[in-house]
Amino acid sequence: MPLQNSLWIGASSPCESPIISREFTVDAPVASATLRITALGFFEAIINGKPVTEYTFLPVPSDFEKRETAGFLYPIKDSFTHRVYYYDFDVSPLLTVGKNVLEIHLGNGWYRQRERNCEGNMCFGEDLKTIYRLDCGETTLISDGSESWRESEIRYNNIFIGEVQDKTFTPPSEAPVRVFPAPNTQLTAAIGAADKVIRTITPHLIGEYDGKKVYDAGENISGVVRVHTAGKRGEKIVLRFAENINADNTPNFISTGAPYICTSGVPQIMTDTFICDGTPTMFVPKFSWHAFRYFETEGPINDAEIAVIHSDCAVTSYFNSSSKGLNFLYEAYIRTQLDNMHGSVPTDCPHRERLGYTGDGQVCAKSTMMLLDSREFYRKWIQDILDCQDTVGGHVQHTAPFMGGGGGPGGWGCAIVFVPYEYYRQYGDKDMLEACFVPMCRWLEYLRTRLTDGLVTHEEPDGWCLGDWCTFDPIRLPEPFVNTYFFVKALRTVIKIAAILGKEARVQNFVPLDAQLCEAIDTHYRTNDGHYCNGVDGADLFAWDLGLGDVDIDAIADIYQSSSYIDTGIFGTPLLFKALFANNREDTALTLLDSEKCGSFLYMKRHGATTLWEDWHGYASHCHPMFGASTSYLFTDILGITQPDDGCGYRRVCIRPHIPQALSFAKGAINTVSGKIEVVFKQENGFVNFTVKLPSNMEATFCFDGKRIVLSPQTATFKSDRFALSFEGCVE
Repeated sequence: MPLQNSLWIGASSPCESPIISREFTVDAPVASATLRITALGFFEAIINGKPVTEYTFLPVPSDFEKRETAGFLYPIKDSFTHRVYYYDFDVSPLLTVGKNVLEIHLGNGWYRQRERNCEGNMCFGEDLKTIYRLDCGETTLISDGSESWRESEIRYNNIFIGEVQDKTFTPPSEAPVRVFPAPNTQLTAAIGAADKVIRTITPHLIGEYDGKKVYDAGENISGVVRVHTAGKRGEKIVLRFAENINADNTPNFISTGAPYICTSGVPQIMTDTFICDGTPTMFVPKFSWHAFRYFETEGPINDAEIAVIHSDCAVTSYFNSSSKGLNFLYEAYIRTQLDNMHGSVPTDCPHRERLGYTGDGQVCAKSTMMLLDSREFYRKWIQDILDCQDTVGGHVQHTAPFMGGGGGPGGWGCAIVFVPYEYYRQYGDKDMLEACFVPMCRWLEYLRTRLTDGLVTHEEPDGWCLGDWCTFDPIRLPEPFVNTYFFVKALRTVIKIAAILGKEARVQNFVPLDAQLCEAIDTHYRTNDGHYCNGVDGADLFAWDLGLGDVDIDAIADIYQSSSYIDTGIFGTPLLFKALFANNREDTALTLLDSEKCGSFLYMKRHGATTLWEDWHGYASHCHPMFGASTSYLFTDILGITQPDDGCGYRRVCIRPHIPQALSFAKGAINTVSGKIEVVFKQENGFVNFTVKLPSNMEATFCFDGKRIVLSPQTATFKSDRFALSFEGCVE
């Protein structure tokens, strides 16, 4: 037991944000001291006035303990696996000989989230609580009920809204803590990438109105605003946050949640309130973050600084080219994805919903793993997906950790297959496939129970059964068509995984399903002219990806070349670019990516975007990563960095560029588990100069213009009448 004999403790009466304290004595200098700690609710642990870690918003969210979910907007009656992550901190530098004080400040976090109720009552419990063990030399302190607690100056905190801090508040006398029964959950050593302050930004004042000042961060970010003030006692400072701005430079709160009314009766607008006590102070929210580009201030502030906060996942790639569209897609996707990485959960948006939608998460998994240092991040999120699979029937949720939300069994639930498989492909981690194989099979068995006439037609009673999402026009794709497509893709992937693991016998009963499902798609959705679903919203692309019919990709590409805008949704869009590059229509791909029409990425930029939108028109969230799934093609197809179908961990690669005629140069790199791969090319008058840098021990080939070259020290240079290649093997 990781915290054996330690007790769960908290405030003995209702309190918004209590501080637990414990005094202890250290008799002599200690070489090693470890604090093991977690909480239900966010915690900040402090020893002798200093935080024990630079990470914040701990513990990372999980399905903490059992709660009622049948009353959610889309009711779920599944049984989950409950888990709380604990942390070990080296605190020896913080200790002094003599008297020491441990303080644990608690906030609501996801555990006691009571304001946003659009998905139903998300609250796990009403009592914030913590548990710890401090090993200090030969002395061990455990949470045992001898601690005291007091109220803090944080009078309100909510992850969707913000905080109220009152410096004038004088807490009542300290009182003994309450000991709580141990929750029915698994205490697990922390995994994943927790949040921290990554960088700071100085905002620019852009206007004033009605006594308020409006600032611009210059980009859409997630984080907090720190304000310095010398306000008089009782003076109030109010900050409100938005990602968009009106024509008169006032913040527009619509896309970040304002239309929603919280349980307290106020609109969902991200707001921090600080009450001054007359002394120079820096106010910083402790248990909430925001997502914004613009913010307004009201009250006596001296200056403001933005702290950018997200999961600690470094950018391990770069990309630049002669194309404004390609460059914007890369830069905007990186910023959007990072804004949506909190607590090792890839969220759909970092403000309005903040949920780990399995649809958004799985479609972007390849781009994120390839371009960011996100191995530990996904190790934790995959565990969230597994924990939220129904232990009885195998159903997989639309969000992980489960916080409600709508979706469908295909693009959402199949994350339990696609994300672990992509993890294996990127990192070469076969153990991940082992851990997920049985849950994957249980998911396939669940999907088989959702068939009608060979199509996936339904999911859970009274819930969604969505197909694609956010197509240019209102969705016309039939949901069973998309969900059955995903069933086939998941089926084929699990069969491939079974072969990798040597477990082919386990999936033999699934093998005949492939032909049956494909036949059902053909029977119900293929028309006499060879199209599927009349070719709407990229329907033919789904069929092409399954190898169905005789889909004419060139004819489809011609339509897109002429229209110059993207009409597909979150799942159809990456299929569109996959089909274009696979069929040597890279010129059409560049036409779409360099277009500024509505239905393009540069249309977003032309309207002031620094992050990607949820929909092509800009009606909803302006910080949604899902369309950024196509960013991976900048590397796999423009630069040509690919692995063989049976490869993993970049042990073997093939550099196979697809270069549009109008692209004069491109360069980029990714850091893989096998080392850094960098490709640069310049094109002039139809001749291309390539420079490729790879780890010396990487097995690699270069394929272009019908030539196949094995990359080795013996082939450091190559020249033909169409291109020249310079290869450099690097020791990483």
